[in-house]
Amino acid sequence: MEVKLVSVRTRKIFLILTKYIPHLIGFLYVIYTILSFLEFDPISIGYIASVSILPWLHLYSASWALDFCYVHRLPLYYILIDELLLVTDNYITIPINIYNLFMLHLILIGIIIFGYTYYYIKHK
Repeated sequence: MEVKLVSVRTRKIFLILTKYIPHLIGFLYVIYTILSFLEFDPISIGYIASVSILPWLHLYSASWALDFCYVHRLPLYYILIDELLLVTDNYITIPINIYNLFMLHLILIGIIIFGYTYYYIKHK
């Protein structure tokens, strides 16, 4: 029985996609949040960037298996917390107005940016 090995090029493409897709999804979540607050209907971004728990688990486990650093897991943490916040608001209805919910999202974005900055300064 012959075993086919995956080419080096395919592995590099997989590594790059696994490393940078969470950043792209996190960026699209930020755009989605801002457009939603401005009362646009960013349905196309929702279709492109929406992540449920199972794909998130795959991306997170791949980041551990491929030994990514903390910076490449930060968008995954942001995606998880943001998704849990949105699901909680949809099903339980958080009793705050839209402005305060937007501020909560901005605080979460600020924490993630602080994490990036802290990691950059610490490991420079």
